[in-house]
Amino acid sequence: MTIPAPKFILGGNENKHLYHNSTLALNADTGKIVWYYQHIVDHWDLDHPFERLLVDTTVTPNPLDVQWINPKLKPGERRKVVTGIPGKTGIVYTLDRKTGEFLWARPTVFQNVITTIDGATGAVTNNDEVAFSHLNESHLICPGSSGGKNWPAGAYSPLTNTMYMPMQNMCMTATTTTDQRDPSKVYGLTMQYSITPGAQNVGAVWAISAETGQTLWKHEERAGAMSLVATGGGLIFGGDVNGRFRAYDDKTGKTLWEMNLGSPVSGYPVTFSIAGKQYVAVTTGPSLVANASLGVTPELKPGATPSVFVFALP
Repeated sequence: MTIPAPKFILGGNENKHLYHNSTLALNADTGKIVWYYQHIVDHWDLDHPFERLLVDTTVTPNPLDVQWINPKLKPGERRKVVTGIPGKTGIVYTLDRKTGEFLWARPTVFQNVITTIDGATGAVTNNDEVAFSHLNESHLICPGSSGGKNWPAGAYSPLTNTMYMPMQNMCMTATTTTDQRDPSKVYGLTMQYSITPGAQNVGAVWAISAETGQTLWKHEERAGAMSLVATGGGLIFGGDVNGRFRAYDDKTGKTLWEMNLGSPVSGYPVTFSIAGKQYVAVTTGPSLVANASLGVTPELKPGATPSVFVFALP
């Protein structure tokens, strides 16, 4: 697998560069690859290492929201799928997890690196206009290398059969700094972040049906969104880079509770029970994703204190 850097310095733009930015199914006994699906050939540090969701669901993608659908799919059939937003492009991919068959995919935040996905085969076509071919070449790339979706975790609730994803409306101006493989230059790119053209809010929590791919609700705000957790009580807990920690209604997205924790909510929220009492815990402090988002919203000035917060539910 190759580093997520411009491919003209890594064997050529015309190559597939297997198996990077791929979902692979491995035989647990032998380690052999059962199937793989490549989400993108990455020239821009838009890697795909994030969580996949294993869901048993009927599959009825709604073409109003879902841009790419397998024409052989029979709407309403029940499948064992692997779904979610596996990479920084923000595209939701749903595959049959037994065979790797492409079922459907849809964009969320604005992206300009993929032009199309073949519904019948799942083959992804990159946007060659924003691929690099020489030194000191610049392109506006959306999303930027901070995402889209990044390591801040999404969540899934079996109560609603819905995935909940923290997203950023961010792009970058990327410029090549080398035309040969030079490990000292890491990816061989400089990256200047910006808000997505036409957007005012950086952060967004998307609620997307695992069955239909429809956007059920979306909470947008100026501050970048961070990790989420779903609860059996119908809540989605999550924070933002401005220090706000919230509980959302999982069906409507309405904010039911909020508190300012003072620093970016960079940790992963968790819930747990001790002696019958329910708790919610999360950590705060600086992170690369939070810092990137704050860099394009300079009016937000949270603190930087690392802390652990634990709340007891009444």
